[in-house]
Amino acid sequence: ALAATLLASGALGGALAQEAPDPETVLKQFVVKGDNKVRPLPKIALQPSLATNDEDVTLRSVIRRDLDLCGEFEVLPDSAAPDKLYLSDTPVDVKAWRAKGAEAVVKVSGTKRPDGKVQLNGVAYFVSAGAKPVFDKSIVVDASRVRAESPRVADALIGALTGTPGGFSSQMTFIYGAGKARRAYTMDADGHDPRAVSSDDQLALAPAFGPKQRLYYAASVKKDAFRVFSPGSSTPLTLPVRGSVYGIAFSRHRDRVALAIARGAGIQLFTGPNFTDLTRMGNNNMVLHPAFTPSGKVAYSGEGKWGQRVFVAGKAISPAGVHASAPTFCRHPDGVRAVYAVGVGKNTDLVASTETGGSMVRLTQNMGRNNYPACSPDGRLVAFFSTRTRGQGPGLYIMRIDGTRPKRISTLVGDSLRWAPLPTTNQPAAKARAASH
Repeated sequence: ALAATLLASGALGGALAQEAPDPETVLKQFVVKGDNKVRPLPKIALQPSLATNDEDVTLRSVIRRDLDLCGEFEVLPDSAAPDKLYLSDTPVDVKAWRAKGAEAVVKVSGTKRPDGKVQLNGVAYFVSAGAKPVFDKSIVVDASRVRAESPRVADALIGALTGTPGGFSSQMTFIYGAGKARRAYTMDADGHDPRAVSSDDQLALAPAFGPKQRLYYAASVKKDAFRVFSPGSSTPLTLPVRGSVYGIAFSRHRDRVALAIARGAGIQLFTGPNFTDLTRMGNNNMVLHPAFTPSGKVAYSGEGKWGQRVFVAGKAISPAGVHASAPTFCRHPDGVRAVYAVGVGKNTDLVASTETGGSMVRLTQNMGRNNYPACSPDGRLVAFFSTRTRGQGPGLYIMRIDGTRPKRISTLVGDSLRWAPLPTTNQPAAKARAASH
């Protein structure tokens, strides 16, 4: 079990390493992007409200947190609001907000309807465009779904203000716990509601969201081989390939799966359209943490020159001489970025590059072990676990893809992090009106 845990965490050590250069010697030539001076962000305001109903309070709390976490804005505090009595029907005074330095204003409301459902409304204004909103949309949800559906409103508002919808209508999954207590967890993208979903008699590894947001993970029961399970079932999937499973990944559209399966003395990569139709891919005999690029290429960390490297479509993209692991790929509006972890002495840092390894930048430095990156669905954020003792301390962080504005969303420090969008829903729209700015 201990060996499996080390394999799942990407910890291939000296067995693969030869005489290699100092990682700092290799990495120091790359720009440490995250340490650069942070550029000012547009100032936006969320109009306060004296409403006390649960629906409104919940929606407002989620919107404020997601607007702050997205890293695209500086969200003004309620104390910066113009002096007014903010009732639910108080109009947005664009001129007054402009005098307070706001470049855009967001107003949200959550109200219960006569039929028992809840209407969630989001409106956005650019102060330079005057009193006419540039975005106005409502969705109708079940009363029990207000917290779960509020991120959809946040994503739409982020899209109205930036041109690209946000990525908070999504879930994270990861492994948390040590020794025999390693369990698979799911959590909302803003850190809300972490919950264990694997059985407490299972030693869990490598969770990943599959078709229809169904979670799959590898687990061992009573020191048996690691098999593929799904929450709610004590029966593992039957695979056409025998061996312990140490890695699971799904493609962007969840129509392909990749597995890292122990075969003989190594761990081999298998891919296919589902769990019952698998074919070996490549000849690397020590494959860990499989992943898919947005275009569908298969990536992994595996045996290479001077130890472990990151590969995409069989070609190494990480520098030789640097222990690299846990690749993820951000579908950023400006182009795909590969993000992975590299070992630097006792620390682990994150670096980003193109899908082929070019334009590399270092995102973290001298901040403990930063590992298991996962890209947001909108491609603009990276989540990762950090053991840093400065700033907000250890936990699960979200930061911009350029390494700036890291924010802790949870105190949990786990491994094998994945981040995936929730399926779209057909929630009825109470009203919708959008205009370009």
